[in-house]
Amino acid sequence: MDRQDTRQDPSGPSSGVSGGNDPIRLFFDYLQVERHLAENTIDAYRRDLRGFLTHLEGAGIAFPMEVDRDAIHAFLAAGRQRGLSVRSQRRRLSSLRTLFRFMVVEGLIEENPTSLIELPRDARRLPRILSLEEIDRLVECAAETSASAPLRDRAIVELLYSAGLRVSELCGLRPGDLRLEDGFLRCRGKGSKERVVPIGERAATAIGAYLDDERAVVASSGGEGVFLSLRGRPLRRRSVALILDRAGRAAGLAPGVSPHVLRHSFATHLLQGGAGLREVQELLGHADIRTTEIYTHVERSHLKEVHGRTHPRG
Repeated sequence: MDRQDTRQDPSGPSSGVSGGNDPIRLFFDYLQVERHLAENTIDAYRRDLRGFLTHLEGAGIAFPMEVDRDAIHAFLAAGRQRGLSVRSQRRRLSSLRTLFRFMVVEGLIEENPTSLIELPRDARRLPRILSLEEIDRLVECAAETSASAPLRDRAIVELLYSAGLRVSELCGLRPGDLRLEDGFLRCRGKGSKERVVPIGERAATAIGAYLDDERAVVASSGGEGVFLSLRGRPLRRRSVALILDRAGRAAGLAPGVSPHVLRHSFATHLLQGGAGLREVQELLGHADIRTTEIYTHVERSHLKEVHGRTHPRG
């Protein structure tokens, strides 16, 4: 990336404010140093602000002096014309609100131009979940379709479902995070927040078999992660996604099996088994219980389906 190109780097000298008072640079320092946001989250802010600054430049609007509500509305309207989803629009507006709220607090501007701007809420889609039988097939097919690392791929699927991990949390695991004999592991979630998560006996056994066999062969290359590539490097999120996609197709499942589908299945099956919402929130590492509440809608949807299929007047 060319950091001198203001259209490419939103944390570069693109604001029209010189030196150390550049609000964009100060904002990204704030996200990293004070809020301790994960790099993926900061990258999302960076993409949103890059698009915003590019729009302002094309419209001849100076940032931040000439940015008002009309400029914000025009930016959002341009996104709608390009076919951006309501969800993407809401994320963009959220990024701008955070930026301008920071600038007001820091005394860089007097008024937040995003105040009073609202976007329509889109219909909340229920997450996809797999049945227990489908998960069993997925686990078996992950091993059967892996020509080079069947123990690793089985352990990955077992662990994603057993612990409800995000794929970034799985890829970030190190051997020292595992307490297989006690049935626990430590992971780092969003914002680098650590939490301790229980894991089931099947997952612990699968991981142990992988550590003693396949990983021991490639670990000499210096990889620090639990799950390593054949070259001994920490496995990447894209590689995990490909493992699940291949296993899902082999298991005859509908396209789109992903790490998050297993996380959704983990949470929904816990609720179906009698776990409380607060307990599921803690296991998932959700900061806000409203994020966890989507799984109660899934559970109600499941109950309605059962009622309609089995009740005489359903």
